[in-house]
Amino acid sequence: MGLTTGGVRHLAIGIIVSIALPLLFPSFGLVQTSDPKYRVFRPDASGPHSAIVFVSGCDGFAPSFAPTLYERRAEYFRAQGYIVIFADFLGRRGLKSCAGPVTHEGAAQDLVSAATWLRDQTAVDRRRITAIGWSYGGRAVLVALTKHTEERLVFSRAIVYYPDCRALEPWKTALPILMLLAGNDDMTPASLCQEAAKRAAAPTAVKIVVYPGAQHAFDVSELPAKMRYGFGTIGYDPQAAAAALEEVQRFFRSSR
Repeated sequence: MGLTTGGVRHLAIGIIVSIALPLLFPSFGLVQTSDPKYRVFRPDASGPHSAIVFVSGCDGFAPSFAPTLYERRAEYFRAQGYIVIFADFLGRRGLKSCAGPVTHEGAAQDLVSAATWLRDQTAVDRRRITAIGWSYGGRAVLVALTKHTEERLVFSRAIVYYPDCRALEPWKTALPILMLLAGNDDMTPASLCQEAAKRAAAPTAVKIVVYPGAQHAFDVSELPAKMRYGFGTIGYDPQAAAAALEEVQRFFRSSR
């Protein structure tokens, strides 16, 4: 499906600020409940369940080019027995884009707060809470690692898609981390995340997978294969997207 002119323009704003492009999964019937703070997707069966906190890209959880994107992805995991919640660092501030008054540190704190809320839910297995972030949200996950101890973080593992690792402080935790990076990423270069992982307290706890030839946002099917925009290049790579999903599943199995 191609982007409209307006959709491309809106997408460009997010790209230039921090590149906010998440995964697309097959659509299922949504099962969702509401909480005063969080949007929650709950499995049908009783718990305790493993849980996942989503941290979105720069355009938030309803990007104009794919407004139900994160819902479909949440449903994908819900159908596998996970509770999923959205750490909506934009919505709680009344923002539509990270171009507004928000920082990675603020988004990281929202992630920690969301994980803390999950820990206190009786249906959640508090030992198995995962943080997953894309682009801006991916850096927010890493910033949380640099700012908090493992006890304060609450989540027990993390997955990040093509985050910005520029000038990232070393993190002191030894949590399992999966980094899914694009080999041809000229916006958030994979090499910077590789170097950041080497400086971490436990480099062996970080698994890095780089997809050769892939562009930033390689997992967003609405994009063409390669598209020059702003100061860099983006593009959908179905092979890399599928391989990354397999890595996510392996990571979950190995962390049980």
